[in-house]
Amino acid sequence: MAGAVMITLVDVGGRLTSAASKSQIIYAFLVPEGLEALEIRFNYSPKLLEDRERARELVALAAPRYMEEPQLSKYLECWERVLPLQNLLTLSLDDQYRFRGAAHRHTPVQEHRLGANDAEPGFLQGPIVAGMWRITVSVHAIVTEVCSYELQVNGVEKERSHHE
Repeated sequence: MAGAVMITLVDVGGRLTSAASKSQIIYAFLVPEGLEALEIRFNYSPKLLEDRERARELVALAAPRYMEEPQLSKYLECWERVLPLQNLLTLSLDDQYRFRGAAHRHTPVQEHRLGANDAEPGFLQGPIVAGMWRITVSVHAIVTEVCSYELQVNGVEKERSHHE
């Protein structure tokens, strides 16, 4: 792809707190004619909650939602087995007609590519149709005080022949 031209379609970032857990952030963006692929770069940090005391508090708050006594008391005695607590953000992508895939990965640094003839696992290959697309950041859990993220979507233009 020596002669390929990249155009930025989305370049955003944000800072999330636990209030954003179990929510979605949707970015709509216009895809122009003539793209052969999309490249997505996504990262967030921190991944892990390092504060053990805060982790213990969060486990103690959450556990009663899922169990009752006597299991609850036994579980809380060995709460450390669920460590480390982690932030989790994932991506989904839709073109103007259909779902194009998802990256429900646990890694905090991700790069994905999809095009007419190939796609990363979780994404559907196919033409990069012009129109309004949506990328969704699903905020499954924020366990740290703040979690920052960056999201970039680039379009790869089709290479033009020397005769154009």
